[in-house]
Amino acid sequence: MTSHAEFTTIVMSLLAETNASRVTVRLSGPDGCPDLVAEALAPGVVSMSTHPIEGVLEAPTYRYLADRLALLVQEDCRVDPIAPPRSLTEVFHVYAQMLAPVVIDGEMVATISVHQQDNCRTWTHENISALERAQAQVQRSLSERT
Repeated sequence: MTSHAEFTTIVMSLLAETNASRVTVRLSGPDGCPDLVAEALAPGVVSMSTHPIEGVLEAPTYRYLADRLALLVQEDCRVDPIAPPRSLTEVFHVYAQMLAPVVIDGEMVATISVHQQDNCRTWTHENISALERAQAQVQRSLSERT
């Protein structure tokens, strides 16, 4: 069985590899809503556990992940046509992000987010590769649960 400690290790490593502001893992809950299960933060960055993100399931970013089952990389999510929930930019000041769906048997069962706070950012190939490695680790861990 996968523990939340294992997810915490994954997000801490990804935070260090990308030098981002925040990294999270969210698992799909029984109601389909993604529940925050692990988070790593740069110094001074506010935890997402302090404020619920409303309308996640209807957000274009979440729909993109669920429909395409593909990475979403945004250099400035404030103006990107695939808009995140407003609270992400307004409350948490996320200006750039990378999102990865974790897919098992063709269904998105978790998401990984890498956030850059207060600045736009061009994500490098190395950053994207680090996210893909974390995506594979979370997928492997969740697959072993059954």
